[in-house]
Amino acid sequence: MKILVIIPTLHRGGAERVVSRLSQVWQKAHEVFVAVFDVSKVTYSYGGNLVDLKCPPINSIGGKTVNAIRRVFRLAALIRKEKPDCIISFMESANFPVIQAASLTGKLACLTVSVRVDPKRLLPLHQYLIPWFYHFPKRVVAVSKGVSLSLENMGVPKLKLCFIPNPAPDGPRKIENKKNTHLPPRYILGVGRLHPQKGFDRLMTAFAGIGDPNLHLVILGEGDERANLENLAKEFKISERLMMPGAVDDVAAWYENALCFVLSSRYEGWPNVLMEAMHYRCPVISFDCRYGPDEIIESGVSGILVPEGDIHALRVAILEIINNDTLRGKFVNESLHKLKQFDVNSISKMWLD
Repeated sequence: MKILVIIPTLHRGGAERVVSRLSQVWQKAHEVFVAVFDVSKVTYSYGGNLVDLKCPPINSIGGKTVNAIRRVFRLAALIRKEKPDCIISFMESANFPVIQAASLTGKLACLTVSVRVDPKRLLPLHQYLIPWFYHFPKRVVAVSKGVSLSLENMGVPKLKLCFIPNPAPDGPRKIENKKNTHLPPRYILGVGRLHPQKGFDRLMTAFAGIGDPNLHLVILGEGDERANLENLAKEFKISERLMMPGAVDDVAAWYENALCFVLSSRYEGWPNVLMEAMHYRCPVISFDCRYGPDEIIESGVSGILVPEGDIHALRVAILEIINNDTLRGKFVNESLHKLKQFDVNSISKMWLD
C-alpha cells in the first residue's frame, strides 16, 4: 500500500510525534510519504520519504490567502504524481487544503483527516468550516471520545467519525548518566509549552500552598509565558523552590525521579505527556479537563483525577500522593497495565483499517 501523510511540520508537538512514530511503523510494510509545508525545523525522525511542499506559514492576510491556494494545488500535484492508496492528514491547517486537493483529484474516498484538539478551541474560521468540509473525507479521526462527541455536536456525520487514541511510548527506557542530571532531591513535575492552555499558573498556585521548604516544583518546557510565570513565582515567594530549565533532552530522568507528575491543563485533545509520565513510572495527577485525561486515568486506580479548576483539590491530591509510597507504587503498576491498551503497533493498524 502507498500511504501519503500530510502534516504542517515535523517540529515539536503532539501530532508531530504521533506522525513520527506511526510513519516508522508503517514503512516496515508499506511505501510511505510524509508531506510537510515547512522542513526548516524537523525535530522528529520519520518513516519513508519526506516531501517538502515549500509552503511555510505567512502572517499577512494576503499572504495567507495566496498560501492557502498554493497548498491546495501543490497537494493536488503530489497526489496525482504518487497516486496514494491512503491519504491521512493531521491538523486543520493541513486538513482543509488536502480535502480540496483530494476533491480535485478524485481521491476523497481514500482520505482520512484527523482532529487533535477540542474543536471548540480552534480558530473561529476553522469552527465555521468544519461542519461543511468534514462531510467530504471518508473518515474523520478524533483523538479522544470527547473530541469525537464535540465534532458530532458541530454537525460532522456520526458515521464518518472514528476514535483512535495516540500511541503510548515504546518499552522501558534505560537512563544513562543519571547522576549527572541536576535534579532536586524532592520535587513534583509539570511538562509542556509555557502557554496559558497548560495551566502552569494553576499548578504554581496549588504548590504555593504547600509549605514544605524541601519540596520543589519543576516545569519542563519553553514558551511565551515564561516571564509571567517567573513573576508569579516571585509573588507567591516560591522562586527558590521553582525550577524551569526549559526544553530538556533527557526527560526520562526527570520523570523517574519525580514524586509525581501533574497535568494542570485547561483543555487538551489527548495529553501525550500524561502517557509519557506513566511510561516512565511517575505517578500522575490531572485536572479532569476536556478532553483525554478521564480516558487515560482511572481515578484512584492508575492516578488521581481532580475536578477541573479546583486548586484546593489539586493541592490535597499532591499532598496525598507525595506522602504515600504505597499509593505511588499502586498507581505506577496500574499505569503500566493501562498503557498496554495504547500499543503503537495496535494503534497503527487501526489507522489503516
